[in-house]
Amino acid sequence: MPTPGELSGAPLRVLLVEDNADDALILERHLRRAGYSVSVRRVETGEEMLEALSADLIWDIILADFNLPVFSAPAALTLLKSTGRDIPFIMMSGAVDEETAVSAMRAGAHDYIAKQNLARLVPAIEREVKEAEARRSRRQTESALRSMEERFHRLVEAMPLALLISDLDGHITYANQGIESLLGYSQAEIASGVVTLARIFGSSDSGLPCIINASRGKMSEPSEVECVNASGTRVPVLIGSAELNSESPGSAPQIAAFLVDLTEQRRSQEVLRRTEKLAAAGRLAASIAHEINNPLEAVTNCLYLLSQMPFDDHARTFLDLAQRELNRVVHITTQTLRFYRQSTRPVETDLHELFETVISLFEGRLRSQCIHVERRYGALPPIVVHDGEIRQVMANLLSNAIDAMVASGGRLILRTAISRDWATGREGVAFTIADTGTGIDAATREHLFEPFYSTKGITGTGLGLWVSRGIVQKHAGRIALRSRTGHNGGTVFRIFLPFAAPPVEISGAPLLQASA
Repeated sequence: MPTPGELSGAPLRVLLVEDNADDALILERHLRRAGYSVSVRRVETGEEMLEALSADLIWDIILADFNLPVFSAPAALTLLKSTGRDIPFIMMSGAVDEETAVSAMRAGAHDYIAKQNLARLVPAIEREVKEAEARRSRRQTESALRSMEERFHRLVEAMPLALLISDLDGHITYANQGIESLLGYSQAEIASGVVTLARIFGSSDSGLPCIINASRGKMSEPSEVECVNASGTRVPVLIGSAELNSESPGSAPQIAAFLVDLTEQRRSQEVLRRTEKLAAAGRLAASIAHEINNPLEAVTNCLYLLSQMPFDDHARTFLDLAQRELNRVVHITTQTLRFYRQSTRPVETDLHELFETVISLFEGRLRSQCIHVERRYGALPPIVVHDGEIRQVMANLLSNAIDAMVASGGRLILRTAISRDWATGREGVAFTIADTGTGIDAATREHLFEPFYSTKGITGTGLGLWVSRGIVQKHAGRIALRSRTGHNGGTVFRIFLPFAAPPVEISGAPLLQASA
């Protein structure tokens, strides 16, 4: 039994279920002699006990007399359990038989002590108070651990990386929301065990070596591999993995793998590759046009000299025809050079002249497809733009319009006018390119400005309209379309460019010529 010195001043809050005031006083004195700074509240009925338990009070222990006139220790124990509170409960009685003590302990009492043997009381109280404190500490630790696990789980679910955890046999034991977003496998499919590492990575020459290295205790270097999503499509990803060793004895090691979607990166790389390829083609075309100019000049001079000589009417007819065709070749080479000569900064530009430059490059297609061009130009002042980029927008839109009328020809209507942006109130110019072609259905219009979305099969890159929108946005402008399919169908693209809005750099839209 602890000495009074060991417990000197130790607080002890006792809820005493007792109808005998003298017994209560004896009990309190006994605890004080043991060194406790005791605080006792005595109750005799269930109502009084419930009130004491309901109050904002903390009890270190409950001591209950086995038999009371209107209450009892077993009833008090039942009442305590109904509140859900964890308070040590010791039954006390004047006469204790072994069967009653065993029944009380089975019912949930922490001890059963005879009033004649109070020497056992203090050690029992000390033991039960310590155990109750240990239980409270354990619950607090478990609660903190659960809270930490919940925060970690929310963090893992919210992070942009896809995470999966598997055993060494490739059975997935956990996958975050990122896996579902990346690969399309539902949480239910993963939980059922039908989705394995072998299913996700396919053959062993894909992502499995990276994970196999992790299973051998090696931190794998991130590598680019391909996964198979729920629809069977291969998805490029960057994967890194590591072995997870549990500190619990007997727990099998697991593997954690992080996956990053590389689809957009691959698309950007493809855009860059095509941009460089098309830019090289443009430089080559400009170089060829430049080289052609020298012999063209010589031929032009020769024709001029021939025109000064006397010829009969029949010969002069052929000479004039040769001169006209040569003039057309000179015009084409000149426009080609102008088309691929990109300005490095915004310059004052005549939009009508830009239109004519682009139209001249499509004269052959327009003629062969029986497409009539209608020019409805308004009076426009010069506008400050990157002329090469706006020329690029015109070329993309004109090419698409011509493609839309490939079956039966039609009309290509070009309009320009001074206008005002309804959203910002800024003044500027607007030009429209309208065709009488097949039109664009609603489903296609939803994706029309997305990169790599094409309706032309292998002949289209799916970049033309995406690039065009990027250029217009770079000039603080706006691009819009309306279209109708079926009989009397057609499409109208309208581009607004403000007067007083210096172009700004907008990432993600490289300059290139591409068909939508």
